[in-house]
Amino acid sequence: MNLLQFFFIIAWIIILILAIDIAKKQKFNALHFLVFLGIWWGLLTFTIFPNTLNSVWNIFWIARWADVLVYVAIIFLLYFVLLLLSKHVENKDSITELIRELAIENSPKKIIEWKEVFVIRVFNEEKVLKKVISEILDSGYKNILVINDGSLDNSRKILENFQEKIILINHFKNRWWWAALKTGLEYLKKYWKTEYIITFDADLQHNLDNLSRFFEEFDKNKDLDIILGSRFIKKTNSNVPFFRKMILFWGKIFTYFLSRIYLTDSHNWYRVFKSNVLEKINISMDWMEYASELVESIYVNKLNFKEVPVDIKYSEYSLSKGQKNWNAIGIAFRFIWTKFFR
Repeated sequence: MNLLQFFFIIAWIIILILAIDIAKKQKFNALHFLVFLGIWWGLLTFTIFPNTLNSVWNIFWIARWADVLVYVAIIFLLYFVLLLLSKHVENKDSITELIRELAIENSPKKIIEWKEVFVIRVFNEEKVLKKVISEILDSGYKNILVINDGSLDNSRKILENFQEKIILINHFKNRWWWAALKTGLEYLKKYWKTEYIITFDADLQHNLDNLSRFFEEFDKNKDLDIILGSRFIKKTNSNVPFFRKMILFWGKIFTYFLSRIYLTDSHNWYRVFKSNVLEKINISMDWMEYASELVESIYVNKLNFKEVPVDIKYSEYSLSKGQKNWNAIGIAFRFIWTKFFR
């Protein structure tokens, strides 16, 4: 027995012990079992019949068994990287759920009545926040549900000055776009008596006057479940930067292939949906990739939808706070990871 064979015997024993330990803890799924079984079998075969491996692997045009070990090691490491990433995502989800439960528990318990309710996610918007809230209230709307997503500036203090007129829920730590919106929706499931839910930005990008277009479509078609704002369904007054247009173009193609619904603008926060679809929307992604998952949820649940033109105004302030163009790659990767590997 040479030194390499001795090393593989030790590795074989360690993997066997790990497999037994994981099995005892009932944390083995079928994929883990097959991976461990394959590695265990390979090590055992090499240890007992080292010279037979060359002839076996020649069938696959691999000249040396040593090359196989390199390839297997790479696959094995990749598998465990994905396993660790999955654990990281699970931990993140648990933290988000804990923050959500604490936020709702410590929020005012108020039944929301009236035709509609605004749901607004806020993160570090002290420069424009007062104007956004004041415009909605001055327009005669009565229900504003704000999720302060762990703001580090004076946003919370500004919102507390409106406490008599809005419902404020505070995340003690930032959890991103959909996590905050889902907190608002979970609150509404307990305390809502409204017909429509409006998702609205806190950075002055959305035009409040456009809201009438949504309700006109709901009045025309009572079967609609959700109406989505679009910067591109026809020429609007949106001043979308050129590179942002390019990213959004490829974004709608990407969303179409993975979610099977074609939208002219798949990543637009300006939406109105009927409150009775709350139970049908189940989204697991916290960051901006949730928009693609929302489109998929529309397809899976066969929700009736329509797009209406909206005027989105980009300013130096909103561009500085919004998504950078290169983040689109990260959004796409996270969507693919969550859809196919979680």
